[in-house]
Amino acid sequence: MNDDKRTLTNGVKLIGEAFLPGASLLMDGKLAEGAAHAVVGIGARLALGPIGALVVAADSFSKSVADKNLWDYPSPLDGLFTRDDRAEGPAQAEAAGTSEPAAG
Repeated sequence: MNDDKRTLTNGVKLIGEAFLPGASLLMDGKLAEGAAHAVVGIGARLALGPIGALVVAADSFSKSVADKNLWDYPSPLDGLFTRDDRAEGPAQAEAAGTSEPAAG
């Protein structure tokens, strides 16, 4: 598919997502995934308002265009809280055998 046609197709999918979450997957012929996104999107709109529907629509569009769900992308928080980054407290030092005997 050439770039102009792909751009037009993705634009139509994005407009479809504005009306019904899961529309882009339905347009791809993935009926089960599209219907699931539609049901979850409607539920998210009812429970969380437009933000909930937006998240489901973004996930559906991402799955349609890149074949990845939103949670498949790396997070900026990945690796932020590793064991090496935390300061060693007395309990960790004692468990590692590096604590000095108490003076007394």
